[in-house]
Amino acid sequence: MGEATRQQKLFVDEYLKLRKSNATQAAINAGYSPRSAASQASQLLKNPKVMKYLDKRESAIIQELQQEFIFDALEARKIMYEIMKDPLAEHRDRISVAKDFLDRAGFKPVDRVEHAGSIGVQIIDNIPDDDDDEG
Repeated sequence: MGEATRQQKLFVDEYLKLRKSNATQAAINAGYSPRSAASQASQLLKNPKVMKYLDKRESAIIQELQQEFIFDALEARKIMYEIMKDPLAEHRDRISVAKDFLDRAGFKPVDRVEHAGSIGVQIIDNIPDDDDDEG
């Protein structure tokens, strides 16, 4: 399987710009005929080469965003840590930040399980008494 064509790649880029909301308009923006844009868009979104390029572009966008926000995330973490350690901060704020840290570290609390109703236990004693022995 080869690569998507330049026009197919342009369609994908336009499709992503429109937040996947209008494939027909993306096809028109990519240079496909307005008369056949809806049909072209439908076919493009079924094309394995196009879908492979779409997945590749989405992954690249996610990676770019993560790189862009890494410094903001580090700053946010510092601020949250300061709140958690600040003895003058409201207890609910300190607890909220502490819970968030634990949650992000994978220490989620166990979901509370509630049981409505009663659990009945029946004890059956079918062990013979020594008095019942005939020997």
